[in-house]
Amino acid sequence: MYSTPRQLSALITFTLLITLNSFAQTEDQFVPPVLPEGLNLSNQMRYSYDTGNKDQVLENWLNLDYTYGIFSAGFRFESFQPNDPNPAVSRGRKRDAGINFKYIKAELGDINNNVEFTAGNFYALFGRGMLLKIYEDRNLRVDNNLAGVKFNVKLSDFYISALSGMPENFDLTRTDVLHALDFEYRNSLLGNAGASIVTNLAEPDGIAATTLTSARIHHINDNFDVYAEYGLKFNEDIKQNKFKGEESFIGKAFYGNVNFYVSDFSLTGEYKYYDNFTFSSYDGTVIYNTPPALRKDYTYILLNRHPSPLNQSNEQGFYSELSYNFTDNTGFALNYGETRTLPVTSLYQRNLGTKNDIRLQFREAFLQVNHKFGDELDSYFGFGYSEELEKNTKNLTPVAEIKYYFDDINTIKLIAEHQSTHDRFTNEKFFTQAVTVEYLRSPLWSIALVGELLTREPLPGNVVRKVWSFIQFGYRVGGHTDLSVLVGSRQAGNICIGGVCRFEPEFHGVELNLTTRL
Repeated sequence: MYSTPRQLSALITFTLLITLNSFAQTEDQFVPPVLPEGLNLSNQMRYSYDTGNKDQVLENWLNLDYTYGIFSAGFRFESFQPNDPNPAVSRGRKRDAGINFKYIKAELGDINNNVEFTAGNFYALFGRGMLLKIYEDRNLRVDNNLAGVKFNVKLSDFYISALSGMPENFDLTRTDVLHALDFEYRNSLLGNAGASIVTNLAEPDGIAATTLTSARIHHINDNFDVYAEYGLKFNEDIKQNKFKGEESFIGKAFYGNVNFYVSDFSLTGEYKYYDNFTFSSYDGTVIYNTPPALRKDYTYILLNRHPSPLNQSNEQGFYSELSYNFTDNTGFALNYGETRTLPVTSLYQRNLGTKNDIRLQFREAFLQVNHKFGDELDSYFGFGYSEELEKNTKNLTPVAEIKYYFDDINTIKLIAEHQSTHDRFTNEKFFTQAVTVEYLRSPLWSIALVGELLTREPLPGNVVRKVWSFIQFGYRVGGHTDLSVLVGSRQAGNICIGGVCRFEPEFHGVELNLTTRL
């Protein structure tokens, strides 16, 4: 079903009415609306107009959920015009409106023994996502929900999840069938142990199913938190055609994590080995698994400017982080990580028939020191180093952040960032600077001014500078609606969360974000 301009006008009007008229004003106090018991409504709208390209994009998600006794049901109405320009998101659609997510759920039992049944669209996570991570992230435009049935069973210390569902492929059809089973034992003294199996049955006849299995353990005590998971991947066609039947499995993966805590000291260590372990739909457009990426997600603009996306089939590496608080007012944190490609003996390279040497795919290090001056002033100083293979750059990034608290309500924040980049493809060296000034009046409103300067010298003596800047205003209406307005320009860059990245093109114009929860 396609939306018309009249439908979109009605949608915008409806959204604004929710925001502006969904509360009553009584004696100068905003009173949130009261919905019928069991009914929950949320709406998120994003609108942007790019003055440079003369493009406007409207995205809207309206969720309605209702619970009555042991039953609950809900749906999500989505509307886009035009859809996100990223083809992985738009999938050829310029306009779209309809109910793309709906479910009904029933829960039986008590806190110790219960059964939950879901029919319709749903999400699921096994362990830490090595075999299965079905989720939605609107910032990344990821939504790999399944349509089918799911059971969750709890019997004392035993937890069982079983599901059968179909993902939406690139052509908007649901043809693959995914079956999955997860079993876990949880004990507060002994720890947790679990096992999973997932199978993807593709539509074409004669195509062998792809099956992944894994086993995991997780133990926590006063000082240690230990997690480990090992997985194997099977496909009879690939086993015979690529490996001549010489291997019993076609992919393998391992992830381990250790956290150690003593007083004000903490140490984290992680290791990964992902060999030919991508698990996807038959057409390759839906990724079912997202194992830990071992990459740090930074809150600063420039530290995320040169990311390295997760590759579930060709990675080995580690990540470590150390933190220590010298006093109540002073501390530091240091992290270091490396990701490399796999050797020629790997299942991945043997499957492709390549003989590439091991290469550094990503390296990062970041040192941050924080100090608090009394109750009014917080300071953070950091220095980052990174290398990444995709664009073949080296980056040095010092940052400084100051927060001044006038009182419990009013705060001003200043962030200064500088990044020197060496492009090893062209041997060009350039730098970028970013400054953020933000004033917050908690919890009602905030205003921020962000500026960025890029200085390049593509040819000797030819210095090129480019500036982007925007002002962003945020306001909370009636305790239930968050409004954000951005006006100005923003450099192209990546949004990355957990190794999954989405490219945002350069932007000049106005953005509006409106989120309501009732």
